[in-house]
Amino acid sequence: MITEHKFAENFAEIHPPLGGREALVEANRCLFCFDAPCANACPTHIDVPGFIKKISSGNLRGSALTILNANILGLSCARVCPVDVLCEGACVMHRYNQSPIEIGRLQRHAMDYFYDAGARLPAAAATRPGRVGLHRRRARLAGLRGEAQAAGLLRYDLRQPAAGRRTEHLWGSRI
Repeated sequence: MITEHKFAENFAEIHPPLGGREALVEANRCLFCFDAPCANACPTHIDVPGFIKKISSGNLRGSALTILNANILGLSCARVCPVDVLCEGACVMHRYNQSPIEIGRLQRHAMDYFYDAGARLPAAAATRPGRVGLHRRRARLAGLRGEAQAAGLLRYDLRQPAAGRRTEHLWGSRI
């Protein structure tokens, strides 16, 4: 049987959360790059300079909403995302021989504030990522019809009557 102390020691967080003052100092270190390599390196394409700018101005709710607009799992990703090889690895502060902005910890700070304040996700975000609308617009431009599914999956059908069948065989293969 493992003791409570040993359990806490073994499962302690590698990157502890930032306090309010620490987050403000870290956010003010950011250069808010126009063509931010950190945002380009993010697989969910979070507007990193945008959410950090909102933290530096004290708008933590707005920062969290910016994150959630791109990534509905923002709270989980703030804890488990390998930021050292993604966004923090692409940070321009490396060029100036400085430590990169701690983007993961700033994201966690904003998301913790959002959920600790009792905020809830918008109803549209409960069943799909925030970008489904964008995907639908792209599908219309490409001549496809997108149908939103729970968990954000999209199924596409060609608009031509002969090819108008659903692609159930693709979705049934559990890709």
